[in-house]
Amino acid sequence: MGNTPTIQLERRANVSQIEAQLVFTKNLNHVISNIHDHVISKINTAYNFDEIMLEVSKDICMIFNADRLTIYSLDRDKATLISKIKTGANSFKDLKLRITEQSLVGYVALNKKILNIADVYDEKELTSHSINLRFLQDVDKRTGYRTKQALVVPILDPDSKDLAGVIQVLNNKVDQPFSRMIVDGILELAQNLAVALRQSQQQPTVKTKYNHLIYDAVLSSDELNLAVSTARRKNADVEDILLDDFQVKPARLVKRLHFFSVCPTNRLRLIAPNRLIYLKI
Repeated sequence: MGNTPTIQLERRANVSQIEAQLVFTKNLNHVISNIHDHVISKINTAYNFDEIMLEVSKDICMIFNADRLTIYSLDRDKATLISKIKTGANSFKDLKLRITEQSLVGYVALNKKILNIADVYDEKELTSHSINLRFLQDVDKRTGYRTKQALVVPILDPDSKDLAGVIQVLNNKVDQPFSRMIVDGILELAQNLAVALRQSQQQPTVKTKYNHLIYDAVLSSDELNLAVSTARRKNADVEDILLDDFQVKPARLVKRLHFFSVCPTNRLRLIAPNRLIYLKI
């Protein structure tokens, strides 16, 4: 009888844990269902993976109790990862990382292993995984952000098990390593993202009058598609999104376009009805 209070506390703790697991699973299934609904509904048309993930990125951070999320896809050269979605970053521009053991994301991609790091600045913890493993501190130094916890998981093709990309979530909001429940959840998400990524890569690139930006290596095809979809979602001009959000230089934007008019001074070009840009030509 003397142990009754202890038993009751243990039972309450178990009930709370089960309830938390049920809520977690319900929320995760909702996000996965949302991704699948987008993919299936557009199975016969071109769709933008970035746009879909942008819609659910905040929900993913909330479910995993993370401050930031980055999703990378494998580039065509099979040696580089390109960021598809970055929460908490001001720029839409892609990040490109070589697949080597000298970064967290590169290590996970190369070895197809999970990393669950308690403190990315703890060199002893990093070298316990690989003597070459380092945390790239450039973004933290440039922005003043302090990365601590990191959970990095490979996205593997469900059939071939080949690398398709990497998911990275940063900074657990309870300031602890990410729990087993969250690790299992992000593994399940990774399996579903692999299917969505494969489907998106089979879609044709949308043809637009801005495709010269791809040919000139100003933007990737994914970045251009994201700019177009962002403009549609914001009901804004694509030119404004390219100039303001993607920092495309005006001279690059008008290089091969034939829809603008040139005034007699040959220094004023009309990009959009409400946007005049002066160029030195």
